[in-house]
Amino acid sequence: MIGLKNEFKSSSLEDWIVQLTKDLKGENFSLLMRKDEIEEIEYSTFQHQESAEIYNQSPGQFPFTRGLNSTSNDWLNGFLIEVKNEQIANKKALEVLMKGCDLLLFDLSSSTNTNFKTLFEGIQFDYIKTQIELANYDQFMDLKAYFQEEIPTTITFNQDSNSFKSKTALSDVLISELKQQQSFAIQINGFAIQQAGATTWQEITYCLSEGHSAIVYLMGNGLTIDEAAACIHFTVGIGSNYFFEIAKLRALKQNWASIIKAYEPTHNCSYNCVITAQIGFMNKSFKDPYTNLLRQTTETMSAASGGVHAIVVHPYDACSSNGSSNLSERMALNMSLILKEESYFNQVIDPLGGSYAIEDLTSKIARKSWESFQQLEQNGGFEKEETKHHFIEQINQKAKLRLDELQSATKIVIGVNKFPNPQEVKTNTFISKTSAFGLNSINFETELIAVK
Repeated sequence: MIGLKNEFKSSSLEDWIVQLTKDLKGENFSLLMRKDEIEEIEYSTFQHQESAEIYNQSPGQFPFTRGLNSTSNDWLNGFLIEVKNEQIANKKALEVLMKGCDLLLFDLSSSTNTNFKTLFEGIQFDYIKTQIELANYDQFMDLKAYFQEEIPTTITFNQDSNSFKSKTALSDVLISELKQQQSFAIQINGFAIQQAGATTWQEITYCLSEGHSAIVYLMGNGLTIDEAAACIHFTVGIGSNYFFEIAKLRALKQNWASIIKAYEPTHNCSYNCVITAQIGFMNKSFKDPYTNLLRQTTETMSAASGGVHAIVVHPYDACSSNGSSNLSERMALNMSLILKEESYFNQVIDPLGGSYAIEDLTSKIARKSWESFQQLEQNGGFEKEETKHHFIEQINQKAKLRLDELQSATKIVIGVNKFPNPQEVKTNTFISKTSAFGLNSINFETELIAVK
């Protein structure tokens, strides 16, 4: 294959345009241009090296569009467990660990007094990763007591950035701990924004603004930029717009590295943008489980190709009043495993890096989100109520546009507004699983039924 490229004549951009014009047979050339009305991004259906922005980047080097990892593209296969009963939660944790999960996410926000002995019975934390969302100070102290004051380094926390900065007893004790030993403790929850209907660049804008605010807060409490950066991780949502979602992840890494660089870190690892991707519910149908599986698969592929550190595929019916089924849970875990063991998505770092189309989308999303972030900062950030409410209104407008597309059938979503499942399926009620700034997650199937 070496030198094979030289055997073929190279075509210029002008040659392409001439041929494309001929193939259009009199149709307007503008047909080859697209504009995503919701994303507000224009792009061409063809790309050539003469028209593309080409960057000679390598994984592990600034601006880290291709990530920090330079050895593999492996990721953790996560499963979320909402702890309401410790015995039931423990049983579920052991079950999913036996089915290929290597990242447990415990949500303790609904549990005030947690029996960690029952919850953690039989779980060997040395061999897996764990993320825990705590509800209060007492839970943290009970957790430390359970581990005899030494919480394993494989356990990190999912404390929301807003609550962390609210000066509670829990945030105070965590800051004290982070000064001694850094670990990922502050979660920037872009997933909640995405599930409310935000665009790719709005989600990045939120992540950048909240992440930067957390950096400033930690440094104001005595941590260095290197120490502060080691305490922050991101959770993002993955939608069905395949290439946009890949470009979004790359753009987030690039823009986060630019923020960190402004503080002149000492260590290269401080640029690391640690991302947990979550596959949510917005475009899922209660009545068409098999189409849901196809959507979840392509969304997982986007997350893997974008180079995330962990992927959590939520069972498509986890947000229903009946809860998740055995089938939806098993399939949610299997998607990551199949992409690793059979498709080898974990073997190639940033597999779409260098693609003219992906690089073009990455550049446009990065630029748009950076401009939006700068505007937010100039207007006082989310700490200013007026700025926050304006941002909420912008997301609500995008959510309305998405619903309008489905109602008018401008966008076809199988099983929702086209080709519904002919079999009788017991109807579930949608339960919003995420919220941020008063924004609730949406489910278009439920919204459409409500309108009808």
